[in-house]
Amino acid sequence: MAAEASSQTEADTGEGTEGSLMVGENREENTPSQESEENIMTQERMEQAIRKAEVYIKSLTVDSTVNLPGEIVADEKKYFSWDNEKRTPGDKPYLYDWSYYNGVVMEGLYDIYETDPEANSEYLEYVKEYLDAMIVSDEKGHKYLSPNLAGYVDCHGADCYKTAALLARVGISEQKEDYLQICADLYRDLTDTSYTNTTGHIVPVEYTEEGLGYNYWHGWAEDKAPKYKVWLDGIYMLQPFISRYAAETGDTEKLALVQKRLDWVRETMLAPDGMYWHAANSADDLCKYHWTRAMGWYGMAMVDVMEVMPEEYLEDRKEALKVFVDGVLKYQDESGLWANVADWEITDTNRLEVSGTSMMVYTILKGVRNGWLDESYKEAAVKAFVAMTELKLDEEGLHDIYFKATADNTDNYQDPEFYLTDEGKGSGPFIMAYSEMLKMD
Repeated sequence: MAAEASSQTEADTGEGTEGSLMVGENREENTPSQESEENIMTQERMEQAIRKAEVYIKSLTVDSTVNLPGEIVADEKKYFSWDNEKRTPGDKPYLYDWSYYNGVVMEGLYDIYETDPEANSEYLEYVKEYLDAMIVSDEKGHKYLSPNLAGYVDCHGADCYKTAALLARVGISEQKEDYLQICADLYRDLTDTSYTNTTGHIVPVEYTEEGLGYNYWHGWAEDKAPKYKVWLDGIYMLQPFISRYAAETGDTEKLALVQKRLDWVRETMLAPDGMYWHAANSADDLCKYHWTRAMGWYGMAMVDVMEVMPEEYLEDRKEALKVFVDGVLKYQDESGLWANVADWEITDTNRLEVSGTSMMVYTILKGVRNGWLDESYKEAAVKAFVAMTELKLDEEGLHDIYFKATADNTDNYQDPEFYLTDEGKGSGPFIMAYSEMLKMD
């Protein structure tokens, strides 16, 4: 495929665009002055990329005059500008604000806050404004998510639990008891085999299976399993929250179960070319697309889980992470980006795509920062981040974020109308990638 071939050409020969950041660049023939000049150019481009990304992120969020969390959440007819889905779950005439695409934007902002809490306090306040607006209390003072804003949690599936990971992170760090109370409720929904939810179902009994490595169905709307029960997307939506809360409460049984779930994904969905299939019911029943964003969700899930997993599991997880990164790097385009479907030829309908590329940057840089990946992997991630700012980010916004691709083996991976600007599923991971750029040594 073209994407694979171009990446291999660059890695093997060191050829590419003049002045670009090169993966596997052959520096042996360079003189010391040439090498110094290249390093200066590389450093300048990195700094420019970071500055450009900062301006974009601030204009989208903390400096925005329209994306005001309190106002948007309070008004059932308003939504964030990055929220292009505008879905209306159930019979509601508006979009629920508790959603994974809002959650990943907010979690990216919290990542930035953590890089320098004193200098970046505005990001924390923005995130808390969003989370606080989602919470109501009953007559006894028990805090819970507003059913008018998050009413699809009990009936929809994996996607609606993603923002719980952010709630747990902020709750633990800031000692916010109301956040932790809601996390406890959401954790109970997902793990307590004796708890019946508001729709009359017991999630860990009805929507997980031993044959799926005890992974959850990706969706359980209308009590009907999707064509493929386990999606790479759903691993990210659920396992970082479950593992973080389990680690915080000392639930070693659930941490062992997270390890088992990730092992099943590796054993079942890893393809011979080193990349992962989008979804599966078994090793013989697969959705055979290497959709870059799906793989990106999974990569982010791995490194987020590894942050809190016991030491006894980390060697297995590090090995799996390396296999994953080695697999996707074979298909990195010479530009530094990845195509929407990683192993297909790059065309107007299979473009170099921002959401999946952002996720790869986040996964690789976080892996390097924590010592789970060798330092040599950093160059490919930095190249990708710089390329996104140079090729996909301008005064109109962040371009070529693919809207959605359903894991049902229909060919909905190359609809030109699905390439959007400032879509939350791309803007959020881009913000996360930016935060990792700030954390680099």
